[in-house]
Amino acid sequence: MSLTGRPLVVVANRLPVSRNGDAWRPSAGGLVTALRPVVQQVDGHWVGWDGGLSEVPTRVEGFEADMHPIAMTDAEVDDHYYGFSNRTLWPLFHDLLAEPVYDRQWWRTYEKINLRFADAAADLDLDDPVFWLHDYHLLVAAAMLRDRLPDATIGLFLHIPFPPPELLSRLPWIDQLLDGMLGADAIGFHTEWYRENFVRSVQRTRRDVTVSGDLIHLPDGRSVHTAAHPISIDVSEFSRLATADDTRRELAELRQQFDGRKVVLGVDRLDYTKGIRHRLQAIEQLLVDRPDLQDQFAFVQIAVPSRDDVQEYRDLREQVEYMVGHINGRFTDPGQDVPIHYLYRGVPKTRLAAYYRLADVMAVTPLKDGMNLVAKEFVTVQHAARDEEGQEAGVLLLSEFTGAALEFVDDAIMCNPFDVQSLAARMAQSLTFDAEDRRNRITSMAEDVADKDVFKWVEEELATITSDPRAVRVS
Repeated sequence: MSLTGRPLVVVANRLPVSRNGDAWRPSAGGLVTALRPVVQQVDGHWVGWDGGLSEVPTRVEGFEADMHPIAMTDAEVDDHYYGFSNRTLWPLFHDLLAEPVYDRQWWRTYEKINLRFADAAADLDLDDPVFWLHDYHLLVAAAMLRDRLPDATIGLFLHIPFPPPELLSRLPWIDQLLDGMLGADAIGFHTEWYRENFVRSVQRTRRDVTVSGDLIHLPDGRSVHTAAHPISIDVSEFSRLATADDTRRELAELRQQFDGRKVVLGVDRLDYTKGIRHRLQAIEQLLVDRPDLQDQFAFVQIAVPSRDDVQEYRDLREQVEYMVGHINGRFTDPGQDVPIHYLYRGVPKTRLAAYYRLADVMAVTPLKDGMNLVAKEFVTVQHAARDEEGQEAGVLLLSEFTGAALEFVDDAIMCNPFDVQSLAARMAQSLTFDAEDRRNRITSMAEDVADKDVFKWVEEELATITSDPRAVRVS
């Protein structure tokens, strides 16, 4: 993939590297995986918070881009990241699943940190770069960068949902936020719904703009392109993982552990948007409705720690762990294994792939989610392992409130995670599909993911950002 010689400057909340002891290595996040191939084929640069780590190297082996670290004090991290980003914007953009906090000090720090990122990007001595900003931590940085470099090529992608104007209007700084985003030449969203929410919010707030198709025409003569480009995964990587020797060994252990039981799997960050509490309530309801399943069923929940410094997340962990203990105590007889296996940690990729292969049902039931890549990982691993001896396809149980629902609506078992009784019934239904039906559904979804993998997403985004007036070939 090339940008015909133009440098690419990625501006994101975190640098794409982490330190283990004295060794630096690329981080394992999805954005890092997606952008590594393109930044390695161009003059790549990455502007991001240093995470409080000192002496970040300019280059890290395995990620060929120049690092440009941004420093923040502990107070700035509290206000910008834990405060405005994750206690104001995050709940607001996720349909008020938690009560947003509107704090003027947090907002002032958010502006200050966005300005620091914009200044760092603008100060790079590069010839006609393409700037690509990412996510809700930096929503006003595009306009700040535009002020410093009026002719720059700037793209912005939002990795979380964008709320309808009726909700966004609650934000006291809605004008500044939208104007900040409109500093970009192109703004990308996961779905057409999110894109339309943004356009309607601009129309409601700015009476001096006109909209034609995907373009927002501003009074200064600029036009901003809005686009819906669903992010995806590295299909080749997960296909390889599906049949790796380490994955097979892990799978053999898991099959022995869960022999004779149907397995429902959940894999999430421990976040209130993921619907883990509702999922546990549905498991309890399922075991009440179907006592015959009590010794034939296991629910495995992998909960990856997230934002432990935020009180709401500490409270969520306590609630989830109480529910797990309550359900296991209620439905476990002497000599029986517990129905819920709860892992509060991340797992290695081969172990994760083994769990994906083990699962009879993959429960992806967030209350709201921008996309949800777990669903795409699951169907890809299941499809890649379809020819393995003893491998039968599982079922994807998917919330209608995920971005992925628009892609998988015909083949996943769709559910409303707020309706706990219905969710329990959907789980029971998911255990009844015959083998051929399960295989056909997995194949259809996996083929869709393969056609629109993460590299396709990068290509479409960069093509939109660099389109007219300066076309750039992306190949």
